[in-house]
Amino acid sequence: MTLAALSSQENDPGWQRLVAWQCDGARLAFVYSRSLGGLMQTGQCRIARLTPDAATLETAGSKLMVALTGTTYETGPQLFFTPDLLSHYGVDGVALRLPNHDWLFFSEQAIPAHLQLNSRP
Repeated sequence: MTLAALSSQENDPGWQRLVAWQCDGARLAFVYSRSLGGLMQTGQCRIARLTPDAATLETAGSKLMVALTGTTYETGPQLFFTPDLLSHYGVDGVALRLPNHDWLFFSEQAIPAHLQLNSRP
């Protein structure tokens, strides 16, 4: 990573929020989506290690390393649809657009219980 790219990343609000969450040991909700579909994974994690080139996420029973070189960061709410696809809602967080076009989203917010797939009336 070049010095200019590193400086740009360090000043990015999304990167700064990830650093703060990592320092705080925050428990985060995440959504990972492959660029061509076929896989969407959700769960909870902590950012165990964070460098400009990579992040290590700890989930309930495993660790996941994500290469970050070339990643762009977006802060703010992301729209998600309800299970019946008739409505949507915003969740505040940080979206990472990875260089391979995959998408990773982190948030301190949880999905409201009435919107979860396994919710009961």
